[in-house]
Amino acid sequence: MMKSDDANEKNSNDYIWESNRKSFSKLPTSEYTMDESRRVMIRKALDLDIIDVRSYAGYRGDMLVEFTTMEKDTVSALKKIAEELGLEVTVRQDPLQIYQVYCIVVTEDTYGLKV
Repeated sequence: MMKSDDANEKNSNDYIWESNRKSFSKLPTSEYTMDESRRVMIRKALDLDIIDVRSYAGYRGDMLVEFTTMEKDTVSALKKIAEELGLEVTVRQDPLQIYQVYCIVVTEDTYGLKV
């Protein structure tokens, strides 16, 4: 008798989440409130020429604020603000000249995916 794929998955030792890491819901930056650096970043960015903003967790638990803009000057201003707040910054540009600026609050105690 063959086991179903679900049964094989449950018995596998190749779990996606590492057991020695805290779950995202237990991270200090996710306890029912947004940390102050992301709040300040968003407040200051609202005065700039942005198209969209969203805040979420990355795959390693780092907390991100993503800003979308079409203006190079806005990208520079966002990078400056983020760096003053101690955030890491990454910028992506698509072929339509739309910039996505990721401001990252690196968490020290994060979960990870097995490789």
